[in-house]
Amino acid sequence: MKKIILTTASLLFIATASQAQTTAMDFNKTDCNGQAHHLFSELDSGNVVIMEFFHTCGSCITAANDMKPMIQNLVAQYGNKVRFYVAPEDDSETCTGVQAWVSTNGFSSIAVPFDSGGTQSSYYGQGGMPTIAVAAGNTHQLLYLASSNTASGFVTSDTAIIGTAIRNFLDTTFAGIQNVNSAFSIAVFPNPIADNFAISIEVKEPGMLKLELTNIAGQKVAELTEENIQTGIWRRNFPISLSNGIYLVKGEFNQKTFSKTITVQQ
Repeated sequence: MKKIILTTASLLFIATASQAQTTAMDFNKTDCNGQAHHLFSELDSGNVVIMEFFHTCGSCITAANDMKPMIQNLVAQYGNKVRFYVAPEDDSETCTGVQAWVSTNGFSSIAVPFDSGGTQSSYYGQGGMPTIAVAAGNTHQLLYLASSNTASGFVTSDTAIIGTAIRNFLDTTFAGIQNVNSAFSIAVFPNPIADNFAISIEVKEPGMLKLELTNIAGQKVAELTEENIQTGIWRRNFPISLSNGIYLVKGEFNQKTFSKTITVQQ
């Protein structure tokens, strides 16, 4: 039977089975987009990483589909503090095959693909597909773990458990996507975006503004501006040519950071 453990310090949930892991396994890997990842470094920065170890089975596709709206909502709320990594259950797959699985099933907008996951899959779920693990924070704790090879197999209703656990963690350690201060406000429109968008910023003090566009994996896809702006309203239009998906407008104003989530939908 699935067991839910509640910690009084941070009200974090973790689905476990007998002898299940409670901490994440570290890795250094390059994803299929050429971006290097060190899991523990990402967790140490206060991020949450959702991992699915899959096979070409219907239940693996169903699990990712069940989690997709939850992940999109979390990214809209917290930006790339929440990441979704997918990897095959073994090390015999290629990036071409993994990217085809991601693309065919409509996960390109949320998933960062890797071509190997055998060691982690064995650690988290003894090869049961799908295996879902959610890791967070500098203690490298697992907020959630489920595998079809254990008593705690993933079910659709678990998305509510996962979402609650992640929000409880991030609301404790990260105050969400923050506005810079009361002297600053930003609007991005339209949203969703097709081929161009506008950013409007109102400031009550002059300062240095830096803006860039990243994907949900944190990779910079465009440098938008770096300039001094004056008191009042600053507005700029930006043409884009990007694949459909979720992106972040990330910025810095007078050495304070902020971000806004946008969706590209052609």
